[in-house]
Amino acid sequence: MKNKEYYNWLREKTVVTKDERTGWIAITTPFLGLFNDNIEIYAKLDNGKLILSDDGMTLANLELAGVPVLRSPKRKKWLEMVLLKHGITLNENNELQVIGTEKDFNQKKYSLICVIYEISDMAMMANKKNKFN
Repeated sequence: MKNKEYYNWLREKTVVTKDERTGWIAITTPFLGLFNDNIEIYAKLDNGKLILSDDGMTLANLELAGVPVLRSPKRKKWLEMVLLKHGITLNENNELQVIGTEKDFNQKKYSLICVIYEISDMAMMANKKNKFN
């Protein structure tokens, strides 16, 4: 797939929906998540700052898949390493979050999606024979 074709595919398959009540914008991406559903992230502009979040779904989905990340010291350490590598934070509501500006929106969105993918890989690594348990 050429760059232009990829860009067109990405543009056509991304759905943006604004919640007028809360001001949050849901961005449904064409990328598939842990349960083979589309990865969805959320964005909000607040006093010139752009907040991007997964709304806590990444860790909640892993919990549903039987991989409690925050209750395992090894998984938690690996999570912290992945977050640090991409500049993403974990807030008090267990949401993956990054703050930027409108100018760096694309990079921040990309980083958040990468983190969601990497963290979701813990479900694949979680078996009785693996050292990540």
